[in-house]
Amino acid sequence: MDDSRELIQGVNQDILETVIPRRGGAVIVLYGKHKGAYGNLVERDMDNETGIVRDADTDELLNVRLEQIAEYIGDPSYIGY
Repeated sequence: MDDSRELIQGVNQDILETVIPRRGGAVIVLYGKHKGAYGNLVERDMDNETGIVRDADTDELLNVRLEQIAEYIGDPSYIGY
């Protein structure tokens, strides 16, 4: 996506940069035990590269690696929340 939130296709992955979601921001778990979970990033530990996500459905606190999550800026209803 660009600044206008418009989807851009055909971008070479070599020029993309991973951005760590901000605390309190909406995130989705991309893979692993909690794949598909949507919630808010409660805490992040940069030294251990881990984060705690509060699941929007259950309020359960999920421990995940930062590489497993991405900021979610879409409408939560698109993913069933």
